Amino acid sequence: MTDNNEHKIEIMYQLDESFREIRSAINTYWSKYSVHGIGITHGRLLSTLANEGARKASYLADRLHITCGAVTGIADKLIEHGLVVRLKDDSDRRVVLLSLTELGAKRAEEIKMIRKNLMLNMFASLSEEEMEQGLQLFTKIKSNLFDYLDSEEE
Repeated sequence: MTDNNEHKIEIMYQLDESFREIRSAINTYWSKYSVHGIGITHGRLLSTLANEGARKASYLADRLHITCGAVTGIADKLIEHGLVVRLKDDSDRRVVLLSLTELGAKRAEEIKMIRKNLMLNMFASLSEEEMEQGLQLFTKIKSNLFDYLDSEEE
């Protein structure tokens, strides 16, 4: 391997480690400020329903990048806490939708404020241009990863 490739690999490891540290810090923040003990994925599901309305479990699984079984488990917990209900679709009674309750909508709004506060602090020292550059980089990285994962399935 050339020195240039070794250096590139080292940078990749540093990026990977930085990403892991950021995720860990986000998870720590979430644990500290989470609304009524709602987990981060539970919060993402509530936020998705708040932003997009009632949805099928399969849609939520794709949107949140988790399995349908995971959505079912999360939904069960949120239903138990009175935050979500299962509804029959009026156009197709076989279809079950997950929808927020009034309390769920309130919790989703609280989650939105917690997330906003985290983002304001996390990106405080970045200019708008730097944030746009970061977004472009993450979009490329995400595309590379999804292309690779799709090719592995073929």
